[in-house]
Amino acid sequence: MADFEVYVDDDRYSVPTLYLIAAHSEQAARAKAQEVLDVSDHHQGVELLQDGERLFALGSFAVLGHTPCPRQEAPTL
Repeated sequence: MADFEVYVDDDRYSVPTLYLIAAHSEQAARAKAQEVLDVSDHHQGVELLQDGERLFALGSFAVLGHTPCPRQEAPTL
């Protein structure tokens, strides 16, 4: 199993919603991302990432070419 991030462009919110999913393969993760897009008419786009690397995008994220901000490490106190 591998972990993937799915960002969802939901027209009810001003920032993307983050879903964390586990899948056996990238193909399975893509299918889950498609399901997330299809589950609500409010979902305008999805973007699938693994370890912060963009794998693919659908809907508004594909049109915009948007990539979420890369991860940053927490400051050391």
